[in-house]
Amino acid sequence: MTSLAPLTDNRVESYLSRLSAALDSVGPEERDEIVREIRAHILDSVPSATGPDIALDRVLRLLGTPEGLADRYTTERLLTRASHSLSPWLLLRTSWRWAKMGIKGTITFLVALFGYTIALALTVSVFLKPFMPSKIGLWIGSDGLNLGVAQPERRHELLGHWFVPVIAVAAFAFAVGTTQALRWLIGRRSSSPVYPMPARDSGRAQV
Repeated sequence: MTSLAPLTDNRVESYLSRLSAALDSVGPEERDEIVREIRAHILDSVPSATGPDIALDRVLRLLGTPEGLADRYTTERLLTRASHSLSPWLLLRTSWRWAKMGIKGTITFLVALFGYTIALALTVSVFLKPFMPSKIGLWIGSDGLNLGVAQPERRHELLGHWFVPVIAVAAFAFAVGTTQALRWLIGRRSSSPVYPMPARDSGRAQV
């Protein structure tokens, strides 16, 4: 670690203060640990020789804005939780945040959106069936299969009184399958660092 000039040190403290404020969803102990880690990273990356302000510009540019860095930390924290969770809401929320960071996150979010939407639609049809027994069903007609509300006079309902148990099982299978697929996708993500590590050259930290 190095000692910085007053102006450079003030810029570091301003950056870290904004970072701490942006980490409002993180507990105090973890937030302080993150701030200490970023402080050490900055000091290790800025040489004490000539041009510390220029070197600091490069480090802060690589780190991004404090708010963006805090968002990456929060997303990585959610991804770690979601990879061991069975909560559809947590998995959907986490995949949405991950989608903002790249193509893998976008694919994961689309899987979540498709799977949970199908599961929800099937569940709704199960609950509506007792109230609309002649209109809700798995219908077959000239235009193929249709699940949901249809005109019975033009179609034939396939499941009859088996509709509720069969569709309930299908809804459960979609929900469980989607959850496991999301956990697998999140668990296989590449563990890239939240912030760029300083390169080393002849024993001195470089950016």
